[in-house]
Amino acid sequence: MNLFKQYAPKDGYTALVKPGKDGIELLELGILRLPPGGKYRGSSEGQEVCVVLLGGLANVTAGETGFPSIGGRANVFAGRATAVHVPPGLKFKVEAVGALEAAIARAPSDLAGEPRLIGPEKVKVNLRGKDAFERQVHDIIDFNFPSKRLLVGETFNLPGKWSSYPPHKHDRMAPPDETRMEEVYFFKINPPQGFGFQRIYSPERNLDQACVIRDNSLTKLPFGYHPTAAAPGYSLYYLWVLAGEPRNYTLHDDPDHKWVRDT
Repeated sequence: MNLFKQYAPKDGYTALVKPGKDGIELLELGILRLPPGGKYRGSSEGQEVCVVLLGGLANVTAGETGFPSIGGRANVFAGRATAVHVPPGLKFKVEAVGALEAAIARAPSDLAGEPRLIGPEKVKVNLRGKDAFERQVHDIIDFNFPSKRLLVGETFNLPGKWSSYPPHKHDRMAPPDETRMEEVYFFKINPPQGFGFQRIYSPERNLDQACVIRDNSLTKLPFGYHPTAAAPGYSLYYLWVLAGEPRNYTLHDDPDHKWVRDT
């Protein structure tokens, strides 16, 4: 099972995660890079789509609805995200005003609705954790958003800090203690020559892997605990995308380490 991938940036759309491989059943994720004036056309047939602008300015059209000149942050470390949610059954287009980088997430859906713009002012920012595992979390699509399966957001680790800590998982339908949501992380590092680490482990499935995280790394998280750490001197960012049915997100902390939360 290959849960780690390194993306080499290039123009156009690059699919990084597809259903049916490495335990991922619902999620699709790809990165779109366009030069000024470049265009990408897609369809949300049988799916919901979330376009997250990682850096740059874009015109986005979904069906008959247009969102002109949205985004504008230089990169993920320069401000809150802008995103567009496209419900099922629409054609959509992304046009770069300047150089553009975006993530496009998909999951199966039959929930009708209208295209929605999620501007920076709608991104919900909060601090989670404390001390060495305090991090800033930006919710883009949360539980209150009319989405069928997707949850989307961004997490920012300061240098030397941990996140997804204490280690938690969400791979069993065992309410009220835990619910199943598969997940993908896409990382950026600042400055980009830096690195971080992620451990992915599941004792009952005999999995225990440690990955070196670099700029543009991606990890698939179909199951297991998945704590993440930034190296001193380097800020670490990751876009997280979850999908499940039902869209409940109840975490189960590793019993060996959950005491850290309470001290």
